[in-house]
Amino acid sequence: MVAAVLGLKARVLRHQLRREWWRALLLLGGVVWSLSLIPATFWVQRYLSTEASDVRATLLVGFATVCVAGWLVVPLLVTGLEDALDPGRFASLGVQARRLMPGLTIAAALTLPTLFFVAVFLILAGSWRYAGGEAVTVASVGGLLTVALMVVTARVAVAWSGRLLSSRRSRWGAFAGLVVVAAGLGPAVWLTFRDGVDSALAYEIPVILEWLGRTPVGAGMAAPGALAQGDVLGAVWRLALLAATVAVVHGAWRANVEYTLVHPTFRGAGTRRRGDAVLDARQRATGDGIAAAVRSRSLIYWRTDPRYLVGAIGVIALPLVFFALAMPVLGLDQRWGFAAPVMLAASIGWGRHNDVAYDSTALHLDIVAGRVGRAVMTGRTQAVLVWAVPLVALAALGLLAWTGQWDAAPGLIGACTGALGLTLGISAVTSVLLPYRAPAPGQNPFGAEVGAVGASLVAQLVSGAAMAAALPIVTVAFVLSLTADARWGWLALVAGTGLGVAGALAGVRAAGALYDRRAGRLLAAVS
Repeated sequence: MVAAVLGLKARVLRHQLRREWWRALLLLGGVVWSLSLIPATFWVQRYLSTEASDVRATLLVGFATVCVAGWLVVPLLVTGLEDALDPGRFASLGVQARRLMPGLTIAAALTLPTLFFVAVFLILAGSWRYAGGEAVTVASVGGLLTVALMVVTARVAVAWSGRLLSSRRSRWGAFAGLVVVAAGLGPAVWLTFRDGVDSALAYEIPVILEWLGRTPVGAGMAAPGALAQGDVLGAVWRLALLAATVAVVHGAWRANVEYTLVHPTFRGAGTRRRGDAVLDARQRATGDGIAAAVRSRSLIYWRTDPRYLVGAIGVIALPLVFFALAMPVLGLDQRWGFAAPVMLAASIGWGRHNDVAYDSTALHLDIVAGRVGRAVMTGRTQAVLVWAVPLVALAALGLLAWTGQWDAAPGLIGACTGALGLTLGISAVTSVLLPYRAPAPGQNPFGAEVGAVGASLVAQLVSGAAMAAALPIVTVAFVLSLTADARWGWLALVAGTGLGVAGALAGVRAAGALYDRRAGRLLAAVS
């Protein structure tokens, strides 16, 4: 069965490379980029070999922590795992999980990122060469187990997060958990960096890394340090802890595969009876039209569809990380905090650059209704504004209360309005001009559609470049109001509000015209 699974993966990859030339370029670019980092890794190995064993172990634990966190978070925030061997595709074949798992495990170990990190950790294991061959062996085993932990953790995170968002109760539980984590993250970071970065690096960070060396996250990197100091038992139990954790997480992955094989994708409306009318009685009475129907339909998505909920949560990540981590770590002035609401507004607008593809199941209905592109794009934009405006306003109000600089309110309002309006207008155009396949309703919202990576990169780069070019237009006056003269804030209010509204209206109008002209291409691109 292992040979069959690996052969299937090889055939899928071969057909993808033949059908989509950009995929070969991405693969070649990934190989070149990975190889270019190998000399830097050898330089780091040489540098670490000259440090004391405790310092070397601490630095390696920190590196492993960053890698594990990246493998856990990046697939959730970016594109998920583009998995040609999605277990759900084997559900109709009657294959048991115990026969499928060896092949899936080896296939996951043979990906380019996995092979790259295996090479990196084995090279870094050579930094223990002056401590003896036993230390190098322990470091190599610890590095391989750490890579295994990263790979299986990424698989479990993507798989179980999709299941977690499958019901309303679990979604609210996940949201409550995120709120608790975010509420505890800020004070923890502040306590760590309250005396400055130098103090944190000298005192708090080493204590945290020493503690992480006793957990599965850093145990593999701390084990050779314990052996070098004569603590053989400490090295053994750390490797045993890490190996046991890999086995447990791999068991969780297998449990999810077993569940997927016997539970087909569910696209029903749930077990609770509730109204699902697209238009309510008032809208039907007033004849609000197609835009109202699309807006109501989209609002239902934003309340119930895990794909949309993940997108809403994802836009909060960047401003939250900037405010809770980057600012205290870098010791930035509190005026930098005003960037957080603007970043939130811009990320909300930019995140809608593939909004049309997410509504692929209703795309045919909209197209056969006639040339209604402007109404469709108007309804989708209005649905975003329903929740985006209150969220950005709440963030701006909270920041003004935190800083006490209420005189900056006009400029902040203008910058946020301009950022939200311009990015929504840009995304409306790119969602029609550069659509790419997205997970269908009921599928894992963290997954990436096979064959869509190249198109998604192009769409994100184009929309990101347009956003980067447009944002200075509505933010420069606000920056001047904070650094030069507060009277610039009133110009920022007028210019930001005017340009934001005009940009959103112009983007929707242009997107509507493109929608009508590209109807057939849209269907082909997202189906």
